[in-house]
Formats: sequence, C-alpha cells, structure tokens
Amino acid sequence: MRALTVIAEMGTGGAESVVADLAGHLVATGHEACVASDGGWRAEALAVHGVTTLAVPLRASGPAQLARAVARLRRETAVRPVDVVHAHNVRASLAAHLGTRAGRRSRPPLVTTVHGLADVDYARAARLLAMSDLVVAVSDDVAERLTAGGLEPTRLRVIENAVPPPINDHAVRAEVRAELGLPPDSRVALCVARLATPKRIDLLLEAWVDVPGATLLLAGDGADRAALERQAAPLTGRVRFLGERRDVGRLLGAADLVVLPSDREGLPMAVLEALAAGVPVVASAVGGIPQLGGDAVELVAPHRADTLAAGVRRVLDDPSRRDALVSAGRALVQQRFSSARMQSDYASVYECVRKGARPS
Repeated sequence: MRALTVIAEMGTGGAESVVADLAGHLVATGHEACVASDGGWRAEALAVHGVTTLAVPLRASGPAQLARAVARLRRETAVRPVDVVHAHNVRASLAAHLGTRAGRRSRPPLVTTVHGLADVDYARAARLLAMSDLVVAVSDDVAERLTAGGLEPTRLRVIENAVPPPINDHAVRAEVRAELGLPPDSRVALCVARLATPKRIDLLLEAWVDVPGATLLLAGDGADRAALERQAAPLTGRVRFLGERRDVGRLLGAADLVVLPSDREGLPMAVLEALAAGVPVVASAVGGIPQLGGDAVELVAPHRADTLAAGVRRVLDDPSRRDALVSAGRALVQQRFSSARMQSDYASVYECVRKGARPS
C-alpha cells in the first residue's frame, strides 16, 4: 500500500507527532509512506528513516498558497498514484481532495483526522468534510462538536491520539537542570505549547504571580512571544522562554509538573506525553482533557488565573497528590493511549476505506 499524508507542516505540534508515528509505522511494516507538508524538523527526521517527503505550501493560508499546494499534489499523484490519502484538519483535507481526487476517474479514498478546532469553525468544517470518505476525531468531544455541526455520525469514528513508550533516564533530571541553570531542588513546571491565543500563556503568566518559589519553563514559539515576554518581565528569573524544542522528552524529565491552560483542545499530545513520562499534569477542563479523568489530571476551570494557580500549588505542595496523579496517569496511558493501539486502529480504517466500507 502507498499512503499519502497531507498536513500543513511537520514541526513540534501534536498532529505532527501523530503523523510521524503513523508514517514511521507504515514503512516499518512494509508499506510506502509519503508525507506532504510545508516542511519542518519532523519531516527531515522522517526522510532519514525511509519516509518520502513532499514539499507543499500549506503553512500559510490563502487561495494562492492553496492553489500551489493542489498543483503540487496533482503532479505528484499523476506520476505516483496512491492507495489512500490521509489529511489532518480541514485545509489540508481540501488541498488533498482537490489535488488527488477532483476531476479524476480514479479517486483514492480520503480520510481526515480532526485534531480540534475553534468552536465557531465546527459547522463549516462539518460541511467541508463531506468530501472525505471518513472523518476521524481525536476525542469524543471533537466528535460531538462535528456531529452537532451537521456531520453524519456514520461518517465519523473516534481514534484517540497516542504516545510511544517514554525513555526513562534518571540522569536526565540533573543533566537538564544543570543545562538550564536550575538548582537540583527547585520546583519546576513545564508548559509545552504554541505561544498563541488559544493556549492562554497570558493566563498562565497571570497565575504565576500566585505560585511562589517555582520556575516556569515555556517550550514553544509563536506570534504572541514578544507580548508574553513583556508580560513576564516582572517575574524575572521565574519564567524561562525556551523557544521551539525538539527535546520535550528531556524537558519532561526535569519537570515536577506540566501545566496547560488552553481555552480549547482536542486531545493534546503534551498531556499524554507527560502522563506517559510520569509527570503530573494541571490542565484546563476543555475539549478531550476531562475524559482523562480527575484521577489522572488535576483539572481546573478554564479562563481563570486564580483556579489555575490554586491547581498548580495543590500539586506542587502535596506529595501524595503528585504520587496519585503519576500512578493513575501511567496506568491510563498503558490502558488507552499506546502507539500500538492507535496504529492498529488507523490500519483498520485504511483497509476499510480502500474496500469502500466504513469502519464501525
């Protein structure tokens, strides 16, 4: 089987992590995988491991960029036909449909995975995704919002995101803290997120005023970085902007907790990676996060700096609560969020759509 995956870019985000996992598994199991994107370090890593990569201009929005992406996909698939197309989120799906199926007698099946959208975008997405043979939602919450927007339930399946087994290295904690100039006994929180509006880093910085004696590491970059750096100025020495990082696993090893204050999420990989690594999580109760359960995640009300600060203090100050979260989080990942399970579920989807059926 030759599978073509289409995604805007292949950087550090959660959707990109899923694509890398699935494409690597396809090649490892004897299939051919091509990932079409606007590039990024994950694309470079995939190419080293036998995954074909194709440059398409999907990072920026707009009709001109879309037209160029469609033309590139049409040329590629005219020369090298594919058996299944897997797009991630709506704009990539539109490019994939127009570039591999529209106006052609031979139309490979199209699967779309929706990783999460703004509330106002679900109805439009439901209409546009009628072009897909099957839509995969990464959480029940995303699925419910798509059906409420008008997508037929028979066209929809939930496949939760997953994470590979973590690399446990007890030396990492001391090593990374030394690199960052952090004392071995300091209290450290990590937030892995784009520095953009939905992630609410501004709210986290507001909350951090009420989390004394703790250092916040921000791993990520984005359009809001300069404004957030200005906001963090009074917290000198207590907030570190690390920029885009490729070593999130190492950073997790140095952290006492992970915090995610988002306004909206699908099923964030940053949370699953933390749970797998045995790092307790404090997160807004939005999207698919509440489905993880209050035993595994310290859930806090969104949009409120006071409850966010209280949740962080609760975990940092109570060793028994931390231990309980770590134990429940690891068990949850083992039961529900293994890469093997996700890979198997998507393999079933590919097989079914190629046969013209819809997985149950």
